[in-house]
Amino acid sequence: MLEKVKVTGITFFKDTIDGKPIDSGAAFVEEHLNFQTGRSKGTATQKYPLGDAGKAQALMHLEFPLICEVEFVRVTNGNVSKNIINSIKPLSQAKPAA
Repeated sequence: MLEKVKVTGITFFKDTIDGKPIDSGAAFVEEHLNFQTGRSKGTATQKYPLGDAGKAQALMHLEFPLICEVEFVRVTNGNVSKNIINSIKPLSQAKPAA
């Protein structure tokens, strides 16, 4: 599923812990809070896995927040499903909040 979203930040880790190689990244995407209950209003950021650190490292030179075209993929382990980011492409720098 391809979406245009506001990415507020990224993080990555590529190293070893206890001899085990770890290569991961994440993007923080702005989303609307669930307003249907009447107890929430506004936005928050949700952390989505990027897979490997390279996807995050490729964006480190940019200023955040960014508007990006993001391809989300739903994956499951048979019990729990979640959305991950398959690809991320910056489109423009997001405008500051008024």
